[in-house]
Amino acid sequence: MNIEPGKLSKNVETARQGVLEASGNGAELVLLPELWSTGYDLPNAAQLAQKNTELETDTAAWSALHRIWLGGSVLKNGPSGIQNTFQLHDPSGKIVSQYPKIHLFGLMNEDRYLIAGDKPVAARTPWGKTGLSICYDLRFPELFRTYAVAGCALILLSAEWPLKRIFHWETLLKARAIENQVFIAATNCVGRGGDEVFGGSSAIISPWGEVLAVGSKDQEEILTAEIDMDEVQRTKKTIPILTDRRPDAYFSIPDGENPAY
Repeated sequence: MNIEPGKLSKNVETARQGVLEASGNGAELVLLPELWSTGYDLPNAAQLAQKNTELETDTAAWSALHRIWLGGSVLKNGPSGIQNTFQLHDPSGKIVSQYPKIHLFGLMNEDRYLIAGDKPVAARTPWGKTGLSICYDLRFPELFRTYAVAGCALILLSAEWPLKRIFHWETLLKARAIENQVFIAATNCVGRGGDEVFGGSSAIISPWGEVLAVGSKDQEEILTAEIDMDEVQRTKKTIPILTDRRPDAYFSIPDGENPAY
């Protein structure tokens, strides 16, 4: 979707229409982009976070009415300040998991206005254990490996990723799926936010790195794919990456040390 910074009512209506269409086409899980209700209007984060608290009644109603799982990130008041928080509703409308973004993106001034999260969060869903992540997290393989080791079979990612670095987005989505043998569903926005143009290219990636669905770089649209969760175990049996890991052998090389090979 095209997120207009600070225009909560307009963004909410865009999202509502998208959820209605997706659920009408049989979707069981709907994923919205990062900060989908407000965009990066961070100078007004306090006011917008309060409005997002009121918005939770609406998103709960959407998920309950359409009997869907619904996820995406919003500005939210946390214990120590405002956070960029991924919220996941179950089909009853209940928020079952909340993940405050761990890695704040300085180029979008997140570190000036927001408080970082400090731990991964996974949810129990019909697709198995499901990891939650937001945008810049994609550049940190440690988080995704943590989810994989914990038994996640699916990782959800909400983003506002710039067009000028969309090649990184496309490459890293495949890498995270392949190296961790998980499905990844990633939703990015399109359009302009301030001086930044966002690159769309939302995608659903299989554990083999196959692109099951991919979006436009500049148009609002709904992507759907049907995934076979048994593929996760088939992939692991074919190439047992997690079994063959050697955590005991991974260490920091002291300065000046040159191991012989």
